[in-house]
Amino acid sequence: MGDSSSCRFKWTIESFTKLSVRKLYSDIFYVGGYKWRILIFPKGNNVDHLSMYLDVADSETLPYGWSRDAQFSLSVINQIHSEGTVEKVRKHVFNASESDWGFASFIPLSELNSSASGFILKDTCIVEAEVY
Repeated sequence: MGDSSSCRFKWTIESFTKLSVRKLYSDIFYVGGYKWRILIFPKGNNVDHLSMYLDVADSETLPYGWSRDAQFSLSVINQIHSEGTVEKVRKHVFNASESDWGFASFIPLSELNSSASGFILKDTCIVEAEVY
């Protein structure tokens, strides 16, 4: 992905239903010179929903007092019916104490994992982040 002032990053997660980790980070992508990544909790972050956040990838190495204002969207792609894609938009000022922000209850696990829903196809889930 480029280093422009906005970017849409697509993350294809294979063997999704077999994931045994509590949380999972995407590869790093760049927007406006900043490093970002998607953070998901495939089985939920203490809730019965997929949890998904935008994360400042290099937050631990940034100088004291840093902050970063961003508007972003996170999406779970419906691979059967694109109009069924779930997208949520937020604006947040990221800082050392809030280096990730998003949604603990993004989509119910029962809906996500339903074979008829279209969110997981051939055990692959596709999520996207757009930062602008």
